[in-house]
Amino acid sequence: MKITTSQKDYDPMRKYIHDAFFERGHVLLKIRQIIITILAWIIMIVPIYWTLSLTVFANKNMQGQPWSVPEGKDLFDFFGHFLTDAFLVLTIITVAFTLYNNYYTTYHVKKHTIYNEKKLFARREAIKDFYSSKFGERYYRRNEIRYYVVTPENNFEIKTIDKIYSKFEDAKL
Repeated sequence: MKITTSQKDYDPMRKYIHDAFFERGHVLLKIRQIIITILAWIIMIVPIYWTLSLTVFANKNMQGQPWSVPEGKDLFDFFGHFLTDAFLVLTIITVAFTLYNNYYTTYHVKKHTIYNEKKLFARREAIKDFYSSKFGERYYRRNEIRYYVVTPENNFEIKTIDKIYSKFEDAKL
């Protein structure tokens, strides 16, 4: 089978993704987006650098700096310690509650079934028999059939499964 050029160049993602920035042309769009991106990075990095240089990397020679008075550094240190302590406390609480919940689930939650096992097995047998009579044996249904069309006479009536369950439970139980 020959592959034509239209088949080779076909990219199914083109239907879903369109970005004019990466296409040919659109020079003004590219320039505008690059300038906006650089400005956004500058707007983000300058305050971080300014804060770190005046607090973490500060030296004794801070004359003329915005935080030449010690209140700014004290406030920064206070919030740093507060947030670190808060993170540690929340971590300890989270781990403790997780361990308690796992212990409670393992040792205190009831370990018995909350359904009637006889009824469950009776329903399983009833539905297996019904499917076998309606659609053929289980092995054939699961392994041999790749495409199956339900004919109108094989469609279920309303409440068919409920009727089968109730009839089979009455007979077995």
